[in-house]
Amino acid sequence: MGIVRLGSKSSLGIVLLLLLLAVACGTAATATPLPKATSAPAPTALAAPAQPTPTAAPKPTSNPAPVVVKDKVILVLSAEPGSLDPWDTHCNATLEQTICNETANEPLTWITSDTFKVVPLSGVEGWQQLAPDRWRFTLRRGVKFHNGEPWNAKAAETGIDLNGDGTKAIPSFSYHGAISAETVDEYTLDIVCKVGCPILPRSMIFTRFQAPQWYAAATAEQRARTTVGIGPYKVLEWRPGVDVRLEAYDGYVPNPSTVDAQAPKIKNLVTVWRNEALVRTAMVGTGEADWAPDIGFDNKKNVPQWKQSTTTEVFMLIPDLMWHPELKKKAVREALNLAIDCPAITKAMLDGLPCWGAVSPAGTVGITPRNSAPYPYNPAKAKQLLKDAGYDPKNEINIYTADRYCCRNLEFMEAVVNYWKEVGVNSKMVVVERNKYRDMTSSGCGRFNKEPGYEAALDCSSRPPPAPYLGTTHTTVTSSSNEMLDHQVQAERRMGCFNASTRVCFREVQQKIDVAKATAEGSERTRLMAEILDIAHDEFYFIPFIQVQLVYGLAKNLEWEPLYAPRIRVNTMKFK
Repeated sequence: MGIVRLGSKSSLGIVLLLLLLAVACGTAATATPLPKATSAPAPTALAAPAQPTPTAAPKPTSNPAPVVVKDKVILVLSAEPGSLDPWDTHCNATLEQTICNETANEPLTWITSDTFKVVPLSGVEGWQQLAPDRWRFTLRRGVKFHNGEPWNAKAAETGIDLNGDGTKAIPSFSYHGAISAETVDEYTLDIVCKVGCPILPRSMIFTRFQAPQWYAAATAEQRARTTVGIGPYKVLEWRPGVDVRLEAYDGYVPNPSTVDAQAPKIKNLVTVWRNEALVRTAMVGTGEADWAPDIGFDNKKNVPQWKQSTTTEVFMLIPDLMWHPELKKKAVREALNLAIDCPAITKAMLDGLPCWGAVSPAGTVGITPRNSAPYPYNPAKAKQLLKDAGYDPKNEINIYTADRYCCRNLEFMEAVVNYWKEVGVNSKMVVVERNKYRDMTSSGCGRFNKEPGYEAALDCSSRPPPAPYLGTTHTTVTSSSNEMLDHQVQAERRMGCFNASTRVCFREVQQKIDVAKATAEGSERTRLMAEILDIAHDEFYFIPFIQVQLVYGLAKNLEWEPLYAPRIRVNTMKFK
């Protein structure tokens, strides 16, 4: 997909021109409160033909052709993995990272797509809350890591402590916050939270583990190139630039409590990657691949079968409120939102699906019609706000992005840049190499967690921007997911002071997050989370666009149903 460079004509004309020029390689987004998957409609029934005169059946041959059972599934993803190490910052919550997330690894808990309840997978039998800040987990006996190391409380403790350290920038941290583990006995583990954690099991859906002895002895290169987990598939080889090959793990211990923890039915798994949706579509259409995500709405007719599903992601921009001189100003952030005609963009590019005004998706605890209402298009007011705020055009407000995001990302952001230019904002879009982009988006306030005086002062914006990026990130593109369906995760990740991704850190907001997070499920928790979302909406902390919806392409004989979130359990796939 190319980047379209346009001049200074009206933005509606820009968007319509983009529609004509762009390759249909993205997805659109909106979500019902509880996402459901859909599939292609059944063909119209035809009238029964006249019955022919029966003829004698031919005699069978002495050597009938054998029935070949397919034992390999090929997934074509949109990007090569950044790392296979689940404790690496590059193992984020995207489909491209399925190997380090839930294919070779197994999170501590899982949320089902039918009831949205929290259930155990292979490594856990159950849990109970012992105190406001303490939960006890009973581990499943007989489970082993792929290299034979035992899965027990000591092994789990290593993973919990790493996931619970905010300075490591492990994606799991934004779900549960600061936690640590204490071994009770060989198969019993206590997880202790820094603050009250009444919904901890719901927040452990990205907490992953590796064989601790192997990890301690492995080099950084070995850790990045493979992983030794307890998941249904084990890694055989990652050939950089080519593919990743895995095979079903014979020692996987199924958990009968959920269909997502069944033993794999397909022996061999190969993941390849192609950035262009049309290429992914063609590979499934010709049989070169069996499964592809995000093929775009226009490509349904070009694959043997398709599945369409809402997700828990919001496609948006994250402004740098801490270190950018203009984005610190509320009026400037409001102007940036009011300058964008979001419905015109989605009409031209994404089938006119509704725009969204919140950082969390529909169905999330705390979301209301008020705090999720999209911002109106008002360029005249945007110009006045910039003037009143003393906006200095010498201070660029750029959009930084990687090229692999959903929703026709590059074309969408080109349209946004042009809208901003129309109201007087000095802006451009910059496409960044994936690893550098990850450094940018993980160089937030949480990097100061262990620095002297930070926790007491919460003075993120008063400190120089931290490593690894060491500068302002202007605005960055994300498809930010909230799979636990509680605003806690986005409050921690995007609005708190202790996550490595956050560009929002205000004492009064952090205090509200701490209180809401410690409140049990129910109406009061919902009210407190809604109050935090109201602040985000009223203060224009974010620039949200749409809720992401994906179309998957499948081989004709592949059976698989989408999850409520953009994740994939290959062990639930089977060929007819």
